[in-house]
Amino acid sequence: MSCTLTVNGRTLQCKDAIGGIRRVWFKKFDAADWGTPASGALAGAAVAITVYPFELTKNSGSFVQTVQSSIENGTVYFEQVVTIQYPKIRAIDNQELADLLKNRVCIIVEDVNGNRMVMGHTSGCETNGGSVSTGTASGDLNGYNITFLAHEVIPAPILSGTTNITYGAAT
Repeated sequence: MSCTLTVNGRTLQCKDAIGGIRRVWFKKFDAADWGTPASGALAGAAVAITVYPFELTKNSGSFVQTVQSSIENGTVYFEQVVTIQYPKIRAIDNQELADLLKNRVCIIVEDVNGNRMVMGHTSGCETNGGSVSTGTASGDLNGYNITFLAHEVIPAPILSGTTNITYGAAT
């Protein structure tokens, strides 16, 4: 089977985007949640879902998609990693995060430019590390650093709409 190559090219883009993520929404993973992306985007969920927000402070989270390729094995996939930081250790957060980290989830990541990307839309995401720390100096983090990982065949599709998605409220 040969692979189709479509060359549209890419013009030089305006310098009007910045880095960083604003918030993430979590949902327990279900393979039936998302349809097939078209042109790199999803109009929404394939079925009715509710996602739950985790707000981030400025400059405290990142989302990176790294191309992983093996010439020898003929494989290419995208390793998706979101790292989030939550200041202030609280008992209620200890329990919430413990429950979250035990699940395979799907994550909607909103960057500071307003793009919402669906991480782990076909395989789900798992936590692969993190820490709860009190810091050393007065200005150090007293809180949580958590990392989630997904492996997908395509980059995280961008949500172009909100069909079938209910955005729950944070507590």
